[in-house]
Amino acid sequence: MADKLKIGKQYPAMHWQVERGKIRELAGAIGDTNAIYVDPQAARAAGYDDCPVPPTFLTVPVMWCGSMAGAIGDLGINFAMVLHGEEEYEYYRPICAGDELTGIPRVTAIEEKTSKSGRKMDIVTIEILYTNQKGEKAARQRIGIVERK
Repeated sequence: MADKLKIGKQYPAMHWQVERGKIRELAGAIGDTNAIYVDPQAARAAGYDDCPVPPTFLTVPVMWCGSMAGAIGDLGINFAMVLHGEEEYEYYRPICAGDELTGIPRVTAIEEKTSKSGRKMDIVTIEILYTNQKGEKAARQRIGIVERK
């Protein structure tokens, strides 16, 4: 069961170098054939500094940095009972290949809910604020984790 005393807890910063290869991999995985994700010239012609990230790209650093597994363990959540609830992304500026992101995860809410079938669950919301190499606010990601009881 998620530890409600952890609401407001901030976890160590994640650092991520945005690479064209990861952008290309994600675009291919989601079936997006837009040239801006694979061709820097097409990206520049579209007004970007380099290949931009697809909208759901922020999931990549979260998974590769291992921050979610650490947070789940620290929160006292039974990993075997975890479901991915939802993700929400809010971009403040384009994120492109070559950018260096720093993300700071923070637990913003833990709520107990009951499903239509009567099963109880905790909904844990983790928010990550990303800044770029210039210290500019780049994006915010909200992750909903469901722990079935």
